[in-house]
Amino acid sequence: MHSHRFEKEYQNKLISPQEAAGLVESGMVIHLGGGASVATIIDKYLAQRKNELEDVVVRTFIDTCEYEFLKADPDGDVFKWYSGFVLPFSRPYSQKRGIGIYTSCTWHLLPSVIRKNYHFDIVFIVCAPIDASGHFNFGLTVSEYLTLCEVSDKVVVIARKDMPRVCGGQEEAIHISKVDYIVEDSEFDSFCLPAAPPAEEDTKIAENIINAGLIKDGSTIQIGIGGLPNSVLDILKDTGIKHCGLHTEMLTGKMLDLLESGVVDNSLKRLDKYKTAFSFCLGSRDLYDYLDNNPSLASYAVDYINNPSVISQQPNMFSLNSAAQIDLTGQVASEQMPGDMPFQISGTGGQLDFVMGTMLSLDGNGVSVIAVYSRYNGKPKIVPLLEKGAAVTVPRSIVDHVATEWGLASLRGLSIDQRVQALIRISHPVDRENLEKQAIEAGMLPYGNRMSSNQLPAGVLVVRP
Repeated sequence: MHSHRFEKEYQNKLISPQEAAGLVESGMVIHLGGGASVATIIDKYLAQRKNELEDVVVRTFIDTCEYEFLKADPDGDVFKWYSGFVLPFSRPYSQKRGIGIYTSCTWHLLPSVIRKNYHFDIVFIVCAPIDASGHFNFGLTVSEYLTLCEVSDKVVVIARKDMPRVCGGQEEAIHISKVDYIVEDSEFDSFCLPAAPPAEEDTKIAENIINAGLIKDGSTIQIGIGGLPNSVLDILKDTGIKHCGLHTEMLTGKMLDLLESGVVDNSLKRLDKYKTAFSFCLGSRDLYDYLDNNPSLASYAVDYINNPSVISQQPNMFSLNSAAQIDLTGQVASEQMPGDMPFQISGTGGQLDFVMGTMLSLDGNGVSVIAVYSRYNGKPKIVPLLEKGAAVTVPRSIVDHVATEWGLASLRGLSIDQRVQALIRISHPVDRENLEKQAIEAGMLPYGNRMSSNQLPAGVLVVRP
């Protein structure tokens, strides 16, 4: 229910979804949003206009749906699509069109990059219904939304009935006076992400992280998405660890479990004390309902949450993210499948932001972990050197810990030959002999493998038999 005070202005700006999609003209640059806040109702009606338009640039990020405009125009003859973070829904089109569709930027920098380098004709922003003060709350996705509005000629708010109103932080809402048009979306629900069931490898990696003592009482936690993070959060509930905090780009359902179990109370955080701070949320309807008007949460723009200088101020900061491939020198590739025609499978996101933030920790206790399966679909994920077409997400010079289901190693400060020995030790047993042979041939072990079979290489903190 929108406020009577703004009723006249609201009605003057209210248009149908078809009219909103009709605002798009040939040659325009538009943004459809991302995460749980993709403007799916605009996507639907925009796709139907394919034959009326030419050269429309469509930008997205965190692709949580199968875009109708891509289905209607798979080759990009009309809609020139660019994404900031590809997910399985859009990967077939990413693979078809090539890596040129990807906008590469470590996430905390993106708002400033947008302000300096971008201009949009129209942004379509999904929000909660208007409140009594005339504001549209960005709900589940704050990220860089207000920045997008600042650099756009027209702002079209999509008021979605099921979008929770999430307390901020900062930059979590836009006032009706800054909005050009309003669309009421009663057709689409906000995207819900089911919790990924952990694989056996996920559980083992999680146990290795906990057994290494990398999370402790009072740790401030950032964890990504998927079965592995869920495993860590599940195990954490039973460790007796307490007084943890959450400072994370993404809020998930398993984090709600930690809040309700008392593991997380945010009582020892230096910034946003007693608040769970995040930039966007993907999870269940129950999680979304928990967020609605909950003062114990604070949503922020990504240039605050992901800023390494902000992350560095949190006590005992712990960060966990996953990789697609790691080479024996410690280079981490997390976002692009290699090959003669590589393709984007995700994005840089905030992985590098949090690795840098923990590295710069003011208390000296920051810890980052990059986790990778030792094998996937029968292929080693720890390789001698990154394959052609792989993109480095985290440079080897600042990689901290690496975890597999076979162990966990701290790489910081190790020489290349020490890194090689440590990573071989936590690789899959069937790959170790071949990896050592390839490492010698590549000049990575100039003095041979100097470790005896019953002695752990430098940096290895946890191993499984």
